[in-house]
This record gives sequence, C-alpha cells and structure tokens, in this order.
Amino acid sequence: MLTFALKNLAVKKVQTLLVILSIVLSCGVAVLAYNTSRQVSDGISGTAAYYSAIVGPAGSHTQLAMNTMYFTDEPLGTIPYEVVSGLRQDTRVTEAIPFAMADSYNGYSVVGTETGFLKSRDVADGGLFDDGSSCEVVVGSTVAKTCRLSVGDEIYTSHSAGEAHTTPLKVVGILAETHTVYDRQVFTQLRTIWQVHEHEEDHEEGHGGEHDHEDMDGMVCAVLVRTRNPSYAMMLVNDYDGRIFMDRDGDSFPLQAIEPMDTVRGVLEEADTTKYIVFVLCAVILVMNVMVISIITLLNMYHSSKEIALMRLIGIGMKRISLLYVIQNSLIGIVSAVLSFGVSRLCLSLMGDYAARMGVVLDPGRVYPVELLILLGVFLLTVLPTVICTAVMARRDSLSG
Repeated sequence: MLTFALKNLAVKKVQTLLVILSIVLSCGVAVLAYNTSRQVSDGISGTAAYYSAIVGPAGSHTQLAMNTMYFTDEPLGTIPYEVVSGLRQDTRVTEAIPFAMADSYNGYSVVGTETGFLKSRDVADGGLFDDGSSCEVVVGSTVAKTCRLSVGDEIYTSHSAGEAHTTPLKVVGILAETHTVYDRQVFTQLRTIWQVHEHEEDHEEGHGGEHDHEDMDGMVCAVLVRTRNPSYAMMLVNDYDGRIFMDRDGDSFPLQAIEPMDTVRGVLEEADTTKYIVFVLCAVILVMNVMVISIITLLNMYHSSKEIALMRLIGIGMKRISLLYVIQNSLIGIVSAVLSFGVSRLCLSLMGDYAARMGVVLDPGRVYPVELLILLGVFLLTVLPTVICTAVMARRDSLSG
C-alpha cells in the first residue's frame, strides 16, 4: 500500500510539490516567528533582569539600555567616573559596574569594564583579567574562533574605522560559548581604554598631529547598578534621572537613569505585536491549505474513479482504498512538517550574523515545545480532510452495497 501511494504521488508530482510548498511556506514562517520571538524575549529579559538600574548620559532610554546590555548602537556620550564612585558610596547600592565602549577589534566591540561585569560568565580557557593591571583582554568564543585567538596572543584595537592603536593587548581568557551577545565581544579593564587613548594622544602630539579621540581619561559611558531591593532601584532612578552632575573641574553633565526591565518591556511589546500579526497571517494561509488539500483529495478521488473501479473489481475494499489516500496525504504532511522545521533552522542560521549586529543571538539548535506542537498541528490538518472525505465515501459505499 505504501509503495503504491508513493508511485501515485510520483505520477502527480507537480500537484504534490505545490501543496508541499504552500504548507512549508506558511508553517515554516510560523515556526520561525515563534522561535525568533522566544529567543529574543528570553535573551533580552534575562539580561535586563540582572541589573536594577542604569545611569548614563541624558538621551534615549532605549539606546542606553541596548548599548550597555546588548552592545548595540553607539554610546550616548560619557560621564565622569566620579558618578561610579558616588553610586558605590550609596547605601542602597550593592554593586556599581562602570561601562565604556570606544574601540573595536576586527569589527567586534571592545568593552572597558571590571571583572564584576563578567563574574556570571564561565571561562573556557585562561581566566579573567586583573582589575589592578591593564592591557589585558578576555574575548568571547565567537571572536576567538573567527580571529583564531588563543590565550597569550596579542591584539591591536582600533578607534572606529581609523588605524589600529599601537598599544598591544594580551589575551588572558576566552569565555565559554553561551549563544549570547557576549560571544561576540572583547572585554578589557576600564583603565586600558583610558591608557590606550592617552598613549595615542601623547604619540600624536609628539608628532605635531591632531587627534579626534574623545578624552576618555576618567570617563565612562554608563554605570550598571544593582540595589538591595526593587524599591531602592525606583528611588535611585528618581534621584539620578534628570540630574546635572558637576565634576571637580566645574563641567556639567546631564544624567539619565532607567530601570532596564521597564525599558525592555516596551521594546518587547512592539515585537509581540508584529509576532501576532505574522501568526494570524500564517493561520489564514494554513486554513486555506486545508481547504486546498480537501478539494485536491476530492478531485483525486474523482479523477481516479477508473483506478478505484479497477481496485474494487479485483476485490480491494473501499476502506483500503480510503487508507491509500490517507497514507498519501500523511506522507505529504510528514514531508511538509520536516521541511518546515528545516527551513526555519536554515533561516535562523542565515539571520544569525545580521541579528548579532543588533545584539540578538539566535541559536538554530534551540527548539521550543510549541514549535513541535505547531508541526504536529500542521500534520494533523493535512491528514484530517482526507480522513473525513474518505470516511464519508467509504460509508456511502457500504450503504449502497
């Protein structure tokens, strides 16, 4: 029966391929949309929940959150390191981690910070840099693989699209792969960022040239804060948001403070709206596919009346004939489900590099139970019309007999 079903499908291969293609397009997009939305939501929410507040230069809340937690966009500017010192003296604060981003290495961002920023990350080789030293770096797994770096190697960073700095930085550790944005970053001591730029300034001034580097000495791009409890976080945001900070030299710096979860929640709500629109469109297409499959089943049985009559003549019952068509559409359903899953994984792989540039890491190997339910539902919707149509025909045949 299976062999006959395969031969029958081969005879109608164009018709069969069109049905499979229509199912794969709708089901593949649905699975891809769900997987992408879940990975983005899980990744963003998990990172945002770790910090209670972020203090940085005045500007866009979203840009501050995305830059400090997901290393996207450009920093809003800089604020004095004195802000970090002040936060550490605040009794409401348990941790204040400075953050600076000024350079890159082979297209990967260089983040100046302290070991506290990486304390929750596992190291695959070597160790974390020493906060008391300088010119040491810890690289993400993707950076190490792509640039073929090992512990002990030296790298040279560059400022934006400019020439490479002349100060060598030693690789002291490689982070374990996490399928997060941390895999694609280079981390170093905050003082390294300052010293590299100081060295460049001295070098350029010594040769009578002009430099276009922002003075990073004693400056940071933001401060990531953890408080003793959520109420303290709200109080801290109210205290720092909109404050004008005056440094020792009398220069003023307008500040902003955000609760990262609140900021991220707004971004996710916009993404959810898009996701639901995609799901509705996929559902409409799937319903249309069910109707198409039902019509095709009836047409197949109508055009196969001679074959059916011949099978009946040699003693094959209508129930077995019905089973033949159920097997045919089951094969279509299985192939469609497998191809839909494969297409979604392929798309995730192709989207990986582009998404990573926006701070989103997509792992093609991550599968959610709902995805399997979607595939199962597609298979059942593919087979169900055939089961109903053939059951009705078999019942009519038994009544007429």
